[in-house]
Amino acid sequence: MMASQGGEAATGRELWPGIAGIVSGGLLITGVLLTWRTPDTDGKDAIREVVSFYSKESNQNWSEAVALILLASAMLFLFFLAALTRAAGSRGTLVIVGGTMFAVSLTVAAISGNIYAITAGYSDVFPVAPATALIAILLLDVAYGALIGAMAGAAVMLFAVWRAARTTPGAVPQWLAWAGFVVAVLSLAGPVSAWLTPLLLAVWMVAAGAVMVARGTVAKAAA
Repeated sequence: MMASQGGEAATGRELWPGIAGIVSGGLLITGVLLTWRTPDTDGKDAIREVVSFYSKESNQNWSEAVALILLASAMLFLFFLAALTRAAGSRGTLVIVGGTMFAVSLTVAAISGNIYAITAGYSDVFPVAPATALIAILLLDVAYGALIGAMAGAAVMLFAVWRAARTTPGAVPQWLAWAGFVVAVLSLAGPVSAWLTPLLLAVWMVAAGAVMVARGTVAKAAA
């Protein structure tokens, strides 16, 4: 992505961060889709649904897998973020601040949203029961709140990338910058859109990672 700020030597460094972005985006898509299976915590039968869901060992294992998938996505994203920050040039500070906020908040969401099931699965003194189901409901709400915060950070990052593309020709492809701008705007809807915008961000990450890989491959071939 940094064609105008370092030539082929800098572009060659984008290969592995690009791969990290693609994998991180793929894991994020998987993790978010899997979280849609969590029980409804808003209805009158929320406690019963939570107890019924988490009392199954298969769902406890599922929650553990979701947590690991989202944590892996967050860690790989940081590697991708380093290259994105370089591409943003003078806007790099906003990119790294927003991206770091996204990664940290995603980590909080992954842990808080699944720790109830993990604890119930590994602890003999923490049963899945109506008395503890209230804890699960609270933690799921915390996880969604963290996801809202994650997308607020992502919006800052994407707006900065868009601005960098507008002021520094060649730093970021225009189509990618404008796609990120759309995701950023949708992310501002907060609680209304946080169930969907992580998927849109993940698709954007895959596309950005593919651009990095393509440029990195060309640079290596030309070296």
